[in-house]
Amino acid sequence: MGSKCGMSTSYIGFGVAEALLDVGATVIIISSSSEKVTNAVKRLNSPNVKGTVGNVREEAAFVELLRSLAPVDHIVFSSVDRIIRGKLGDLNLDDAKHLFGVKFWGAVVLGKAVLNYDIIKAGGSLTLTSGMAAIKPGKGASVGGALNGGVLSLTVGLASDLAEMKIRVNTVVPGLVMTELWEKQGKSVEQQKEEFRTVAKSLPVGFVATAEDIAEAYLYCIRADYATGTCVQIDGGTCL
Repeated sequence: MGSKCGMSTSYIGFGVAEALLDVGATVIIISSSSEKVTNAVKRLNSPNVKGTVGNVREEAAFVELLRSLAPVDHIVFSSVDRIIRGKLGDLNLDDAKHLFGVKFWGAVVLGKAVLNYDIIKAGGSLTLTSGMAAIKPGKGASVGGALNGGVLSLTVGLASDLAEMKIRVNTVVPGLVMTELWEKQGKSVEQQKEEFRTVAKSLPVGFVATAEDIAEAYLYCIRADYATGTCVQIDGGTCL
């Protein structure tokens, strides 16, 4: 592939990094946590990967970091390490605002930086990450659904804004994925296994995805030159 790509170290992001290395890309890992950067680079164990620390919530510093790494062929933004879920009446709004600041406003910061500076080469792409709550929020996911729905709308708008620069913008919409994220949601290992077993039985594909399974959708967004303003849903048939 030979492309130079940037992304976060979040759980799905790590799977995407592995997939990109497998097809010959040079990968730059970005995270606000130096520990996560170090661990991700060590686990990937490739001469074609390097890592750096950057916080998307600090716009000026983050934009300068992007400019220092430019130009790149593609950026994958999967920066989220928690989800908003639970009874609306019990929702901690400060936590919710923090996650909006990372996942939604972080995507805006990226889009704005790409528009204003020569960060992504013409013909390249920006791939964002939403979630199934945008399409099927259900009980306890109204705010999380609004966050992810905002990313879907943003995708179409950014695709229009960046069209003159010949930069494509797409978003991956993953279904349930087996990652360490669920530990942060307070799920024990046994609770996770039971939930995954139950969901797997209800899915047409018969299994719950790993980060590696979801990475295929990101590779499509990066390589599909005819796709922009597109939301790629990869959910195992959840909505059937």
